[in-house]
Amino acid sequence: MQDIIDKMENQAAIFTCFIVTLMSLTGLSEEGYIEPCNMLMFNHYVENDCIPHFNQSMEASNYQNSCPWPTSRKSYILLSNCVADVVSTTKCKQASLHNKIFLEVHRTYYSLCWHMKDPPIPILMCLTLPFIVTTFLFPVLCTPLVTGHQSVGL
Repeated sequence: MQDIIDKMENQAAIFTCFIVTLMSLTGLSEEGYIEPCNMLMFNHYVENDCIPHFNQSMEASNYQNSCPWPTSRKSYILLSNCVADVVSTTKCKQASLHNKIFLEVHRTYYSLCWHMKDPPIPILMCLTLPFIVTTFLFPVLCTPLVTGHQSVGL
C-alpha cells in the first residue's frame, strides 16, 4: 500500500514540475499574462505629452546661459513621473528607453550644469585648517599622556 502512495506522490511531483515549466515557457506567471511593450504608444505619449509639457516649462528658464537646475526641479520631477506613467501604461520597462529620453533632456537643458566650482578661499580655509592644525598638534599634546612626563620642546 505504501508503494502505491509513494508512486502517486512521485507522479504528482512530476506533474507539478511539468505544469510549472509549461507556465514559465509560455510567459504565464503569478501576475498573469505578461504583455509585450507597445513601442508606438510609448513614443506617442512621451513625444506628445511628457516632453512638450517639460519644454514649455523650460522656455523661461534661460537654460542657454546658465544652469537651470534649482528652479527646474519641479518640472523635472513632473517629467519623470509622466515617463513612469507611460512606462506603466505601455509595459515598456527597458531601461534604455528611459535613459535615452533623459539623456536627450540633459543634453538639451542641463549641459551647463556639469561645471563644479570650488568654494571661496575663506570657506575652504575654515573647513580644512582645523584638521591641519589638529594633525600637527596631536603628537605634541598626546606625548605627555603616553610617556607620563612632559615633552622637551615646549
